[in-house]
Amino acid sequence: MGRVRQVLTALGFILLLLCVVAPGIFTPYDPLATDPHLALAPPSAAHPLGTDQTGSDIWARVVYGASSTVLTGLGAVAVAFVLGVALGAGLAVVPRVVREAGMRVIDALMALPEFLLALLLLAFFGSSPVAVIAAVALAMAPGYARIMLYSAEAKRASEAYTAAQFNGVGVLRRNWRYVLMPALQPLFSLFTIGIGTAILIVSGLTFLGLGVQPPTPDWGVMLSQGRSYVARSWWPVLWPGLALLLTIMLFTFTGRRLQRREVLSNDGG
Repeated sequence: MGRVRQVLTALGFILLLLCVVAPGIFTPYDPLATDPHLALAPPSAAHPLGTDQTGSDIWARVVYGASSTVLTGLGAVAVAFVLGVALGAGLAVVPRVVREAGMRVIDALMALPEFLLALLLLAFFGSSPVAVIAAVALAMAPGYARIMLYSAEAKRASEAYTAAQFNGVGVLRRNWRYVLMPALQPLFSLFTIGIGTAILIVSGLTFLGLGVQPPTPDWGVMLSQGRSYVARSWWPVLWPGLALLLTIMLFTFTGRRLQRREVLSNDGG
């Protein structure tokens, strides 16, 4: 069963990657092409997933929408990761008073749901795609900073760090090898999980009309537009919602698996 899950996970990532970098191999249709005569046409041989309110092929828009949705979420979590690691590592080496003050700020930010914090930040940044990435990144960064700080403090208290200090290893080399690099290990699985979280937040913001705007193919945009017709036609909402759900599950399950491996590795060590 474990082998089957690994194969399905690998296949899922391959398909997602192809949708992002080469969507044209999956569909001959232009995701921006419209045909009012085919508006809200049900699934058929010509249009396997049906068409939306403008007559656009939903399969084409779902495939091409992967690029906008996934890359925006990936960009946001990458920025959040870098900011969080830098902040956490910085707080680990500053005086205790500064570190405690920084932790209070981080705790206050983490008290707010990430989606709400990103929404509040967009009130200052505006609603462009770049602003969405920045807002989501700043909303997620405190979580990475907190974990990085606690992990770094634990490594500084380890026997390996103490032995290196006793043996006269330089400060920079000592902190790089025995603090920073080991402290980063638990963050990689959280980074993978964070991609799914960022995609969900970005899609939620797009659903509210922030960030990417129609007619750009994007799963959040498709959900936002399709909700007005859900009582009449279910397919404009079902397929982008399913694509979003499966993508989030793919990253989340992969991140959880990495976490379990880290736990087993630490226990074995």
